[in-house]
Amino acid sequence: MKTLLMAIDNSPVAEKVIALTIEQALAHQAQVTVLCCVDPAYSSCNQPIEIDAGEDPDDFVAAKDEQNTAEMVVRHALAPLLRAGVAAKGLILAGEAAETIVAQSTLLHASMIIMGRRHLSPFNRLLKGSVSAAVIERANCPVLIDVRKD
Repeated sequence: MKTLLMAIDNSPVAEKVIALTIEQALAHQAQVTVLCCVDPAYSSCNQPIEIDAGEDPDDFVAAKDEQNTAEMVVRHALAPLLRAGVAAKGLILAGEAAETIVAQSTLLHASMIIMGRRHLSPFNRLLKGSVSAAVIERANCPVLIDVRKD
């Protein structure tokens, strides 16, 4: 079975990325791994956190720190994938986003990476860098970027 890697964060574009991933997973009969990267400075554990589909995100208390927010983002993404009949699991990893996404896609032998774009201003792109551009440049598989604005 093919594996799609969906990289998301807590940005408004996440909903569109989830919908696009469902569309692609159903079309390619693929399973999905939902990945959210956490800045290592804010991570309280050194091991990956795996999350299985099937748990209701409303059962979890609102998060205050980055790691808990990442968990809520992943749980929120898993729910519609499960409802659509897509086999999916979640993963939270500490690390620089682009590097972590590319490394995980290699480990999973992903057929495709699906992610969004934040539409940064030229100044912020220069200051922060573009995660999607770095993933496109480094990935060993196709990268599908949802470029639609909110």
